[in-house]
Amino acid sequence: MLEQALRLLHPFMPYITEELWQRLPGVSEALLHPAYQGAPATVMLASYPPGRSELIDERAEAEMQAVIDLISRVRNIRSEMNIKPGERVGILIGARDENLRAVFAANSDQIARLARASKVTVSEEHSAPRASARAVLGGGAEVAVPLEGLIDFEQERQRLGKELNKLRDEASRLQAQLANPQFVERAPAEKVDELRARQADISQRMAALQQTLDSLE
Repeated sequence: MLEQALRLLHPFMPYITEELWQRLPGVSEALLHPAYQGAPATVMLASYPPGRSELIDERAEAEMQAVIDLISRVRNIRSEMNIKPGERVGILIGARDENLRAVFAANSDQIARLARASKVTVSEEHSAPRASARAVLGGGAEVAVPLEGLIDFEQERQRLGKELNKLRDEASRLQAQLANPQFVERAPAEKVDELRARQADISQRMAALQQTLDSLE
């Protein structure tokens, strides 16, 4: 629905942008690029707004980035565990850093809305039911999503097991290919680097899948 609305509005965006700019306080010919002085005030000829270092709040940016990372991790968990979009999940956040706990608590409403959570709990200890999907956050924090009642554990174990076996097979093929000295010597260096990067990525994915499987036992 949103995409359709944006497509309909796309041809009119320059006009909407101009209308909004004209209504901003302080708009005048003085904002125009020096090359266009004397022309009517329009956003199309305005100088690009200069940055003001004194307005940069690094603490606020770091706090908001922590919230963004948390929401991204929960969304990744929802996707990886095939949790239905309409399902509300519980979010358990453990953070030993008092300031980080305060940031998550202050933004719990936004976290719940954007991550589709029924409840957001922030505590000092990293405690969660065993059958939970977990993700590590910055600052030594951790987020967990209890899975009881959200997924079919047996079906999910089978799905993840099949995916893990596929990755193991691919990892074995890559290992054999990279262990072949003739291939490594004759293949272009970028190709060898690409396969090694793929091997490292598969290793990380296998570890994450195994951790998730362990949590479903």
